[in-house]
Amino acid sequence: MLFRHWDAWRRRRAEAYLALSPEQRYRKHQWRQIAAFITLPGIVLGTASFAAAYGSGIFDRETTTCQPQVVQAPARPSFRVTVLNATGEPGLATTVGKELTRRHFKIVEMTTAPADLYVKASGMIYYGSAGLNQALLLQKQLPGSVLFNDGRTGTGVALVIGSGYKALAPAPAPEMPRPSQITVNVYNTTFHEGLAKTVQDELAARGFRKGKTGNDPLKTFLPKTTAVIRYGEDGDLAAKRLLQHVPGATLTKDGRSGTSVDLVIGNTFTALTPIDEVPPLPVEKKAPPETVAVPCTKAD
Repeated sequence: MLFRHWDAWRRRRAEAYLALSPEQRYRKHQWRQIAAFITLPGIVLGTASFAAAYGSGIFDRETTTCQPQVVQAPARPSFRVTVLNATGEPGLATTVGKELTRRHFKIVEMTTAPADLYVKASGMIYYGSAGLNQALLLQKQLPGSVLFNDGRTGTGVALVIGSGYKALAPAPAPEMPRPSQITVNVYNTTFHEGLAKTVQDELAARGFRKGKTGNDPLKTFLPKTTAVIRYGEDGDLAAKRLLQHVPGATLTKDGRSGTSVDLVIGNTFTALTPIDEVPPLPVEKKAPPETVAVPCTKAD
């Protein structure tokens, strides 16, 4: 049966070919040659390529990709940071250093970089082998900065601000510190003896840390003032927290360092804000630990 079908197909094919004109037969022959010219080399080349690839083990070899390892970052205050300014812009090291301090980094020095040190990037962070994770954590604060292992010992790092610096990475707005984080010095300018000690004890009962107490060392006289809260550049939020407890007080910024504040009692002071009228403290939320991605060093 199979052979009969095969013979019938061959006869029909031969009859169709004989029915063609000589010109049509010539064109059909040309198309067959072109198809053979294109197809056969492609088959040969493809077969050879596949054989070579298979022989080299490409198809049966498992490829592995080395991924950065995410690890818990060191605590921000746990290592020393030196900030140097290589931009020529006066005061930039101090500005950046103070902002990093507000972000809880331990800044030990803010100074000008050597004149022959040029950094094109936003910053260059120098570190040693023991300080890689520390450098990676600091790098997250400075977009576009690069790392350089200069072989130093310990975990301390140096940040050199470069000509490409624009700004530090955005950070969440800092929250006001809780009373337990604020040291308050209470000074008396009135004729009521012991008033500073009394007010200090009341503030301590509300959670504030006790600082110094006594007569105002600046010997101010405030006959028509309830109280003055003095604070430094880093104590603005602490001063605002204390202000919630002292009705009618005014804020005065001075040149002190640190976050301690002074409460200077004036002659019109009567009492602290009733505790039930003080804004409640927000619920403390424990932030997840910071992480850094340690670059992959595994060879491919």
